[in-house]
Order: sequence, then C-alpha cells, then structure tokens
Amino acid sequence: MRRWRPKARNASGSSFCKHTPTHIPDSDTKTIPTCSKWRKNSTSKSSNPGAISACICSLEKPNDSREENVKKNLIIYPWLFALYPVLGLYSRNLTEILPSEAIRPLAISLGIVTLAYLLLVRAMGDRDRAAFLSAFLVFFYSSSELVYRLIEGYAFKGLSESFHRVLLVAVTPMFLFLASRMVWDKYMPQGRRKIAADYLNIVSIAMILFPIFNIGGFLVEAADDAPRPWSGYVGANESPQSLGGEDTPDIYYVILDGYGRADVLSSLYGFDNSPFLEGLKTRGFFIAEQSQSNYLRTSLSITSALNMEYINFTADLAGAESTNRLPMFELASNNRARRLLTEAGYRFVLIDSGSAFTRFYDADVFITPFRTTPNLFEMWFYSTTALGALYQPELSMTPALQEYLPVAGYATHRVFTLDALDQLSQTPDLDGPKFVFAHIIAPHPPFVLDSQGNPLSPDYPYVTGDGASFVSDKEYYKQGYIGQVEYLNKRILSAVDDILRKSKGPPVIIIQGDHGPGLLLMSGDRPDACLWERASILNAYYLPDGYDDLLYPAISPVNSFRTVFNAFFETSFDLLPDKTYYSLFDVPYNFLDITDKVRNPCGAD
Repeated sequence: MRRWRPKARNASGSSFCKHTPTHIPDSDTKTIPTCSKWRKNSTSKSSNPGAISACICSLEKPNDSREENVKKNLIIYPWLFALYPVLGLYSRNLTEILPSEAIRPLAISLGIVTLAYLLLVRAMGDRDRAAFLSAFLVFFYSSSELVYRLIEGYAFKGLSESFHRVLLVAVTPMFLFLASRMVWDKYMPQGRRKIAADYLNIVSIAMILFPIFNIGGFLVEAADDAPRPWSGYVGANESPQSLGGEDTPDIYYVILDGYGRADVLSSLYGFDNSPFLEGLKTRGFFIAEQSQSNYLRTSLSITSALNMEYINFTADLAGAESTNRLPMFELASNNRARRLLTEAGYRFVLIDSGSAFTRFYDADVFITPFRTTPNLFEMWFYSTTALGALYQPELSMTPALQEYLPVAGYATHRVFTLDALDQLSQTPDLDGPKFVFAHIIAPHPPFVLDSQGNPLSPDYPYVTGDGASFVSDKEYYKQGYIGQVEYLNKRILSAVDDILRKSKGPPVIIIQGDHGPGLLLMSGDRPDACLWERASILNAYYLPDGYDDLLYPAISPVNSFRTVFNAFFETSFDLLPDKTYYSLFDVPYNFLDITDKVRNPCGAD
C-alpha cells in the first residue's frame, strides 16, 4: 500500500497531501476511497504528538458517476440493426431461397458489426458512441444500394450509378460528426444516453420481429409440405429400371433459358432462325419442329425433364394453393436421370449459371467462373450493400473484386453466361463417362450481350424478370432478345464442333429451351393470354448410331431422357403423352392443362 505524508502547513495554516510516498504498515491503516477524504494518521499521532494532521490518499480512480451510468446501459441494437437487412431480404424471397443460404450473410453481418464496435470502443473509449456509430454505419452500408434506389426512384429520376458512391462519401462523415465527442458532450448527457439506448433497442427489436414472424410462420406451414423428400415419389407408378448395355456415351444436356421455336421467332419477332437450325442439322442433329414445353416455369420444366416425369403429384403433397417452392430444390437436384447415370458409373458435371434453382453444389464436378461460390441469396444481398457501388464498369477494381466476391448484377450475369459457353468447349477434356448439365440464362432477359457478344448494361436495376415482370417496352424486348439469340447461335455451333471433335466417342447432346420467350406475357401472366409463344421451344437432339428414328417432331422434354436411355442403355421406358401445363408463379402447383390451347398460333400483328 502506498501512502503520502502531508507537506508542512502553508501560510494559511491549512494542510494538504503531498504526493510523496512513504511506507506505513498495512496493519496501521486502511484504504480510503478518494483523495477528498481526510483523517488523522493515528500512527503518526501516537509516535509524535506534535505531528501535523495527515491525509491518506488512495491510488484508486475517483468514483465517476458517468462511467457507472454508461455501464448500466444495455446495448443490443447494433447487432439487431445488422441482422435486419439480411432477414428482410430473406423474408421477401423465402419461397425461393433455402434457409441455409441466409446463414453465412447473417454471420458475416454480426461479425462485421462486432468488430466495428470493439474497434470503436477502443478508439473512442465510449461504449455509447461506439454503439451508435457502428450500428448506423453497418446498417447504412448494408442497405446503401436500396437507399440509392429510393432516392433515384422517388426524388431524383435519372441519377447515374456513380451517385451511389457520392452518397457513401457524403453520409459517412455525417455519421462520424454525429458520433463525435463534441456533439455528444453537448446534446447527450448521461440521462439522454440511457433513454436513447433503450429507444434504439426497442426500435431494433420491433424491426426484426416483422421478418422473423413472417419467416417462422412460413417455415411452420412448409414443414408439412415435404414429410419426406419429393424425389422419393418419382417413378412410384413404374417398375424400377437400371441402365445397362456396353455403351457409355458422354451426355450433354444444355438448357438455353427462354429459347423459342423457329416459327415463333419468325411470326412474332420477324427473325429467320433457319441458318442456325440448318447448321445443327448438318452436324447430325434432329430438330423437333413442333416441340412444346411441359411447363411454362423454369423450375417446373427443368425438374420434370430431369425426372422424366410430370410432377403434378406435387399438388397432392403441398396443396394446389401452396407457395412453397423449397421442396422443389431437392426434387431437381436429386433427379432421376442423374441418379440412374450415377449408378451406371457416370460423373455429374455441372456448369454454373448463377441460377439458384440449378446450382447443384453436390455435383461431382462443379465448374464456376469465380474463385468463390457464394449462393444466389448472398450475391443478391451483397448487391444491396455498399459493395454495389464498387462494381461499376468504369472502376478498375471491379474485375478483381468480382472474381472473389461476385454480386448479383449485369456484369456478373454476363460472366456466368460467357463462361458457361466457354466451358461447354472444355468439358470434353474431363474423364468420362460424364453427364454434363448446363443451364444458361439466355436468351432470357436480362439482355446483357448484343449480337456480337459486346456487353450491354440495361439502364434499370438488375432484375431477371420476364413477361409481366419485365420492366421495359416490347420493342426493347424484341431487339434485346434477338440480339442474344444471334450471339448464342454462333457460340452454340462452335461449342458443338468442339464437343464432337474432342470427344473420345460419339456423345449424346440435347439442346433445349425450358420455355419460350415472354413478349406476349408483358400485358399479363394469365391462362387466357396467348401462351403459344411461351410454350413453343427449341428442342434439338444429337443421337449417334442412327437412333433418330426414336425421335418425332412433337417430342417434349419429359420424354428426352426416356428416349436416350431406351436407345443407349437397354431400358424400356414408356413414352409419356406430350402435354403442357400452366400455373401461376405465386401458386406453382395449381396446374391447368393447356395442351390444346398452346398448339394454335396467336398474337401475331
């Protein structure tokens, strides 16, 4: 224990503590909390009755009431504010996003706000100011793209993308000023600090309760939709079959999203697609000139084709009015064609397109253009943050950032499309036998490539909507769609040449549209609309060894793999009737048979 002895009395006769340490036995004294408290030193007095009064001064810090009040404030709002952008985005898309896809963004948001808070506490020495600054900076940076879109959409039409960066530069110093000691010392005394912390805690709790209740309610209802995986119901009405035979050709299944039939392109778009089709024919392809999609939605169409079965049984499992698409992910990924080929010794090779529905991460070979593989929800979330301001064509840092952290946007969409076309030419080099699946989101909107493959950047926020959800006019749709068709035609013929040239044995190649274009659906997605365009698809087959006699002009995707397996693997699958079903996007399992309706051309001017 350190003690001080008093200095001699001054002229006024008062005594005071001189900070000169002297040793006083611990048994003779006890600690006095602050320097402002005085008492006589009994030891000094007894040994020297004439000694002056002494003060004993503790080395402990003074009792600062402000510090005590700060410690009493409960601070949780920075973490809740950080959660809201992720939960809010997931809540608005929960029928299409698996819950697991939101875990990483939630963890990253919590980690960033925690790190920011700890660093600011250390720098400022003030928990309240650190909480305020970390909460609002993280919340703003997590939602800055949305703030920019609100300003651009409602206040100042036509703002350039660079305004997003201006917004970040302007708002950041504003928050720093509001969290400065000068402002807080003047306007936030201790009583107000506690009130402010409590208020922000309550507001943040209320904010996240809305998406949490929405998410929880949906997941509780959705739990009854899939008592067991939906893939277990596929083939229930057929005898089990396995693939046999000595032939193991590589199989390429290429989906060109929204690629329409030749007569549709001629009638509605004024485009002659015969050079492309003739190019395929000269290479040995069979063109199903009357083919129509089995479903008008990507998820339903691809799932049905890969499972070689109509999936109307999903209405019995989930209910015709269900909005829950989540069980469809498992049904598509664990599809029947893939299972049969895997059992026969094939490797499943997936060429990544960025589509949430066809990103089968458990593929034996997963080919993606980026060094990381964030899921689609992560890419959408990152695009709503301050990262969106850094992904602009004029910035030199964009390509490097995109390679490691792709965000949803036109540039990323274009990279996925171009890389998928490149990879089709490279996959023959992989060891076989292999089943290669590529879902290329083109010529479907957005239109990011012209007829020569030059990049296009639409002047509206990134969306992938088609038909009624397309945001521009019909003339723009026609030009953009045909431009991408022309570019795809050249790249597909080139890829086919590479596959045929590099393959060790004659491969099987299927090139299909999952559905047709959506020009006529722009006025409304209704069963009484002209659905001929939407149902009519490109459907081309390369079957070696003269098996074209198994094909016919109206063959639909549900019979594609049935035909291939019967031809090369000694199976005896019955071909199913070629039908087309309609359902709304919001209630995908309420199926309406429109087979006869979509066979009749309509909608031409």
